[in-house]
Amino acid sequence: MPAFVASLATTDARPKTLVIRQEGPELNYFVSRGTDLALGEPDVVVPMPPELEDAIVGALSGTALTSSRIIGGYGIKYLFVKNPADPNLVRTIDGIGGFTRSSSTSSGVIWRVLAANPRVAMIASDGKISTLPSGSIGAQGEVETIGKISLGEKSDSGWKLLLNGQPVEISHNSNGVPQFILTEPGAINLLHDGTKRRALVSLELIALLAVIVLSLPAGRRRSEVPIEELV
Repeated sequence: MPAFVASLATTDARPKTLVIRQEGPELNYFVSRGTDLALGEPDVVVPMPPELEDAIVGALSGTALTSSRIIGGYGIKYLFVKNPADPNLVRTIDGIGGFTRSSSTSSGVIWRVLAANPRVAMIASDGKISTLPSGSIGAQGEVETIGKISLGEKSDSGWKLLLNGQPVEISHNSNGVPQFILTEPGAINLLHDGTKRRALVSLELIALLAVIVLSLPAGRRRSEVPIEELV
């Protein structure tokens, strides 16, 4: 991961990066929060939203002109194609619109998503977008106007938002991005109940251990050992 992209992932906006790499005839991609994927991260445990998946496929094939807006709505600010980068893919992304080339280095090519929102964005009633300071999961801050909070994550029942201590119902925009409608200014507290996610991580670990155990050479039962080895 390019150093400047990784460093930005810890700022208040918490921008994410879509990492694309060629493996033989296939293109593989994942959403990075500044590092390579690790077991237990949200982008491993929870499948990608279908709206985001379709937008990514459209961008890589050059067939979806609204891809950058949808991708940016999920808090993804950069596209990074790892080397060796396919020249045809690079030309496709350059030409589709909504992505501007940021740099080209020995590690790959980086584009900035022009329509990218912060991970947690305050969208005022007049359309002005500002950043609500975000941690790796939750966020806290003050809003001075009505509008909505847009959350660049896959929606699930664990996301909760309190406005002045009162819960706000979760809804979604047309691209599946979670949002919370604010009817008054005040103190915001966004949090996530990770019980379900922790259970999924536990299942992943159990499955991994099972694979490791099954791959080990099987021991011989005592009855199968020649008597010469027992004396």
